Amino acid sequence: MRRRLPFILLLLALASGALAIERFPPPDLGPSYLYPHSSQAPPRLAVMAVVDTLALVGALGLAAFFVFKRRSRRSMVWLTLASLVYFGFYRKGCVCPIGAIQNIAQAAFDSSFLVPWVVIAFFTLPVLFALFFGRVFCGAVCPLGALQELALIKAIPIPRWLEHGLGLVRYFYLGLAVLFAATGTRYLICEVDPFVSFFRLTASFHIWVWSGSLLALSLFIGRPYCRFLCPYGALLGICSRFAMKRVSVTPAECTVCHLCRNACPYGAIREGRRDGEDGA
Repeated sequence: MRRRLPFILLLLALASGALAIERFPPPDLGPSYLYPHSSQAPPRLAVMAVVDTLALVGALGLAAFFVFKRRSRRSMVWLTLASLVYFGFYRKGCVCPIGAIQNIAQAAFDSSFLVPWVVIAFFTLPVLFALFFGRVFCGAVCPLGALQELALIKAIPIPRWLEHGLGLVRYFYLGLAVLFAATGTRYLICEVDPFVSFFRLTASFHIWVWSGSLLALSLFIGRPYCRFLCPYGALLGICSRFAMKRVSVTPAECTVCHLCRNACPYGAIREGRRDGEDGA
């Protein structure tokens, strides 16, 4: 618990700073002035934001239960499908914990920037679960990961050295996105989001090409975006190193034959050990 304390304190500080900000009211230009209408869609009812948050908490809780108690792959697949339908196609990828990185970063460095509480919740909850149960959000709740999961036909093994090198890209991407958002320059993650176009069915031509290319790659490479590009996955990966519970592979029956490591399409099982831990 002592190892996780700095991460929890950091999250609480970011959340409290973002919640304490108040937006300035519009200037009074007289009764004859007509304020322009916003071109953005109106926000959802407050009660629906609560529903979305409760759905996220329930999905994260079920994922942890299915992994550590039931150890059921089938249950995880059904949860992945449900998350794809609700958070992906119904909610159209919004609120997105991946993009919320930028909102939190900008609020931490800009005292005039307001972050809705639901965005803070969607950013914080998967991180907190990662500190206790590992990356259950990535495994069954993230709709972007679910798309790649369902697209996979036959995984092509990737050499360890290449996988390790490509895996470093997401940390660089995370740092770059935080830097741009903190300085108010741009929201890099949202600009090049490869999968939200499938949920909203609207994107520029180059984004459609980018999305289609990654989805095509997902046919033969297990979750390429999650493993090599996702900045939120990089953050959850750091937090999961301090998790209270770690996933183990049939610890009572493990013979260190490495069959599970060789069969895993995501390269998640790093090393078999006699105690059954996967070393991931």
